[in-house]
Amino acid sequence: MGSIEEKNLKIDENLRNIDSTVSRNLEKRVAHISEKAEIVDNIDNDEFREKYEWLFSDRENSCFVLDENKSYVSAVKRAIDMFDRLKCVECLSPEKVASVLNNRSDTDFETDTVVYLKNSLADIAFNKFSECLLDARVLYEESFAAVCEEVYYSRHPYCILPIENSEDGRLSGFGNMIRKYELKIVLTCNVESANGKVTKFALLKRDISNIDCADCFNEGDYLEIGFHFGEENKLGAVLEAARFFGYRLNKVDSLPIYYSEKEYYFDVVFEGKGEISRFLFWLELEVPRYEIIGIYKHIETNGRRTG
Repeated sequence: MGSIEEKNLKIDENLRNIDSTVSRNLEKRVAHISEKAEIVDNIDNDEFREKYEWLFSDRENSCFVLDENKSYVSAVKRAIDMFDRLKCVECLSPEKVASVLNNRSDTDFETDTVVYLKNSLADIAFNKFSECLLDARVLYEESFAAVCEEVYYSRHPYCILPIENSEDGRLSGFGNMIRKYELKIVLTCNVESANGKVTKFALLKRDISNIDCADCFNEGDYLEIGFHFGEENKLGAVLEAARFFGYRLNKVDSLPIYYSEKEYYFDVVFEGKGEISRFLFWLELEVPRYEIIGIYKHIETNGRRTG
């Protein structure tokens, strides 16, 4: 019968032989997926989601599978289908995927005025942020709602809000305010109080904006996205897609939806130097109920704007 080691070596040899066949077939599969990407490149943006779904539908393989293997085979097929779609987006032209970030509508302002509710911690945050801005000015407001409205109505370009602290974690009330006024995080920094409590502040704008600072803490961007998946929770697929396009998970916060016991709102932060347009394009196709909360860097020390 042979030893356990001999049996295992033989099994591994058989699996390697199967793997070599699988690898060759996967290479052929990539070629066909690339051909599908060429089709997607030529679909008008106003109908690409419907046509894209049609391209990947009705490919069910009805080959015989033993009952005890059905769950395994089905899981592998689902994984292959997901990576077919990811590979298709990876093969799309740069011009096609760039369309997801081409709807910025920045208003020109004479100065980089920053609006916030005056307090000593926010003053420190402003001083950090101002090193990354040009001709930064201050405007104080008497309420956080008024702070947000100044930016929402495009009266001024920036505002500052606290978004989390070391005692309470994520400050959900300010998160709701950011979503309500459709603001986007463009920079963050930590401010430590006299008692050791750390508060994270965000510099926010009406539109997605890229501000590069010389001494930012992280290599690459933070990408913060809000998801409302409904009862079909696709968080696992989103995390896998993020890894595929070069982002790693930083953290996830979840909030229950008040009208449902099964649905949650997820605030997910990714970090890295990934292919952001391709990841967002995949989200447009697969998880349309999402919102970009920010594409930003975190300031550890003061740094001047470099671009």
